[in-house]
Amino acid sequence: MTRELSELRTLWYMGAKTRLCEDFLDGAVRDLLTPGKTLLDGCAGTAAVSRWFAPTYRILSNDVQQFSSVVASAHLEGDESWRTQLDHLDHEQDLASAIEENTQWLTRLTPRALALEDSLLDRVIEEGSGKAGDRGALDRYRSFVAQAPLPNGDRGFAAGEEGADVHQPLASRLEALLDERRKSQVGSPSMLCTAYWSHVYFGLRQSIQIDSIRHAIEAIPHADPHRTRKRAIYLAALLHAVSVSTSGTSHFAQPRSIERDPELIAVVKRRKIDIAQQFELALEAILREWSHKPRLAGNRVFCSDVQELLDPGSPLDDEEVDLVYLDPPYTADNYSRFYHVLETLVAYDYPELESRGGSLTKGRYPKQEIRFRSDFCSSVRVEGAFRRVAHACKERNSRLLISYSTDTGLLTNRWAKQGEQQPERRFRELLLEYYGHVEIREKLLMHSGQGDSNRSVRELLLLCEE
Repeated sequence: MTRELSELRTLWYMGAKTRLCEDFLDGAVRDLLTPGKTLLDGCAGTAAVSRWFAPTYRILSNDVQQFSSVVASAHLEGDESWRTQLDHLDHEQDLASAIEENTQWLTRLTPRALALEDSLLDRVIEEGSGKAGDRGALDRYRSFVAQAPLPNGDRGFAAGEEGADVHQPLASRLEALLDERRKSQVGSPSMLCTAYWSHVYFGLRQSIQIDSIRHAIEAIPHADPHRTRKRAIYLAALLHAVSVSTSGTSHFAQPRSIERDPELIAVVKRRKIDIAQQFELALEAILREWSHKPRLAGNRVFCSDVQELLDPGSPLDDEEVDLVYLDPPYTADNYSRFYHVLETLVAYDYPELESRGGSLTKGRYPKQEIRFRSDFCSSVRVEGAFRRVAHACKERNSRLLISYSTDTGLLTNRWAKQGEQQPERRFRELLLEYYGHVEIREKLLMHSGQGDSNRSVRELLLLCEE
């Protein structure tokens, strides 16, 4: 079955499953599961796998990250009455007035900064292309960013410094406004992105757009019978817009530096992206998928640690799961750090930010203790995590399909460093402790990661059944 894989990209994400669905995963799933049966996508990420198989199987999609569950819900959950409602969905009617209200609030707090940003973005691009008549826009933009107030009570400038007033009145009121929002998140203005990440991952105008759309989504009346489904679909569209518009890289582990001119010019070009336009394009794509791509009824979405979901006593006890697909993190990098912006935008709870030596981290992360840390990202716990999942799947009489990497996987890498010549074989032996038959399939994949561009790695599929 051939599909337009580019349509499957819901978020700008590190995973590669969109590329693997058609020519690797599809055959393995079909060999393990007959059409119409139930597939649990245990670590769904962007929901690429869940969405790929939705026309053929009933899907249970799960991820511990809220943003992932929102994306899956927007694309998978909904009965026939919701399908009918989608033909009449009007985001302007649902959101426009609340967006305008919040935009006016934030614009009154940042009038000079917005005007200066608009001017400087254009001038930086002109100077970078060699068309500017006067020079110095790049340095003026750097100074403008450095003067921005910080969400920990500090300011980005010294009293009396030239240009310090450009961020008023927000600079003087920011600390008090954040105190108010942390006490009552439903008040106005909604300003989490503007306070935390403007001039970091987004431009100021972009941040105001993000906050205002997020404000409007939450303002959908509770009396609206479709509020839950509307909230999911609009949030998913916003998350897409945020993901593809960041002036960082493909994640939010660290903002891009603007010290070097080429990096600054690249950042500025991305800060010219219109968030509202990207939101509308994403919404159109989701609606088009619902209209053109059928899916079986009864899909459900969970937001849980996959190990806890599979253990007895979870909401999964109400389900008969025929196949569990497990695509856990491969490395020590926790996704809760790499995608903290998306997760925080869903929660919208103004979390306390991590500091080091009294200063905010460049990444503006929530404190470590409130970010999820996966056992699959721990060299000490990763083998136990696989054992726990395999045992739980066996107890539920579910077949198990695991995606992993021979070359970059934390577990297989550890075995290789211990002298294991064929770590994939050792992986198979581990799973044979729980299943009577384990087949290994392997595919070479070009991997592009941090400082690891275009390296060929071996992607494994382990098919487990009795």
